[in-house]
Amino acid sequence: MTLRDYAEVLKKWWKTIAALAVVGLVAGGVLAVALPAKYEASSQLYVTIPTSDSATELNQAATYLSRELKSYATVATTPYVLDPVIRDKGLNRSVSDLQDMLDVTNPTATSVIQVTATAETPEEAQQVANGVADQLTKGVQSLSPEVANREGAVKAELLSRAQLPEKPSGIPASVYPAAGLVLGALLGAVLAFVLESLVRRPRTLTELRSVPGAALTASVPRLKHLSDALSFDPAAIEQPGSAAPTPHVTALRSRLQQRHAEVLPQVEGGATFVVTGTRSGDGASTVALELARSFAGLGSRVVLVDAHLSDRGMTELLAQQAHPGVSDLLERRAAAEQSAVRLEPGLTFLPAGSPASRPSDLVCSEPMVALLRELHGEFDVVILDCSPLSESADAAVLGELADEVLLVTVPGRVSTDQLHSAVAGFREVPVSLVANKVRSGRGHAGLV
Repeated sequence: MTLRDYAEVLKKWWKTIAALAVVGLVAGGVLAVALPAKYEASSQLYVTIPTSDSATELNQAATYLSRELKSYATVATTPYVLDPVIRDKGLNRSVSDLQDMLDVTNPTATSVIQVTATAETPEEAQQVANGVADQLTKGVQSLSPEVANREGAVKAELLSRAQLPEKPSGIPASVYPAAGLVLGALLGAVLAFVLESLVRRPRTLTELRSVPGAALTASVPRLKHLSDALSFDPAAIEQPGSAAPTPHVTALRSRLQQRHAEVLPQVEGGATFVVTGTRSGDGASTVALELARSFAGLGSRVVLVDAHLSDRGMTELLAQQAHPGVSDLLERRAAAEQSAVRLEPGLTFLPAGSPASRPSDLVCSEPMVALLRELHGEFDVVILDCSPLSESADAAVLGELADEVLLVTVPGRVSTDQLHSAVAGFREVPVSLVANKVRSGRGHAGLV
């Protein structure tokens, strides 16, 4: 996958990523509230042993002291030291509580013992650290024997007493929500790539060419700027007759002319094309409109029919909502001459008409069949703009009456199984794939 592919996956699954990021944010906030603040206070002792000027005794004393320092650090967390601390300081704590609060260490190659106490209040942290340091100072002298036949024991002196901590130690509470947000988003991104990998989607023109039962007829590049009008995208539609057909529309029209010579003005007969998409937003309505304008520019008599009787897609696109149309014709509320709209020379538009209570029933009705036969006899090219296959079966029904179906799909948007099922739903009618919004790295746009 390229960087663009990764970006597409993140864009597609952004809701999942955002949801997990919010969950992480909330969890971090709860954790910040639930975890009590911790305060640390530290005291330091310096341990010495009396020696003579003898080199032998100095070595013996150093060896002995290095061994004993580890023992004193352990003694600091025993009841021998902690019981007196609890009693003298009046602490409402057990020995095990203080053991959990203490961290007594002897830094390497030093004669220092550091006593660090962690508590939920700064006062308690200071009390425990100083209490243990004071008691350990006494304990060192009482526990140490005479050294090298000399009177006098190992001594411990306080280097520094614990000060009252001014702020909590460790991770600030404000970090938890931010960390939860980041971790949640990362988890969402990982989940997005895992889910995406579980679904096979045709992403290249080569993969689309291998779809059984369909022929890849044309590909159109992704729209870079709205003014380019290079992609079959509703946002790129120009006003009727204001722009010449793009090379990609011409390429698609040329392939259809090769298969259906009767679409040419000088040839007797006509052809009916159903244009639909796999999903809403694939650009099928713009394919239908631009193709109709291209045929009309060639001199053919073209009628563009909005078969979106449920949501009136093309009618809304061309702002013909108030005009009678297909539904009115089928239910005999209007005549053909009242419904037809002349968009430009050679191009007639038949809007969807008034909203119908049961639009699918009208599409499957005998009056619809009769209407298409009438249009087929009057025009060289009949183009039916149908609802996406993900929304209704109208395109499959009308496909039975068409000469060819143009199935518009965006590479990587639907799974392989969904695309195969869509093509198989048209039975015997030829199906041509139009790959829309193709990135340059996935093949060249135009006639394929």
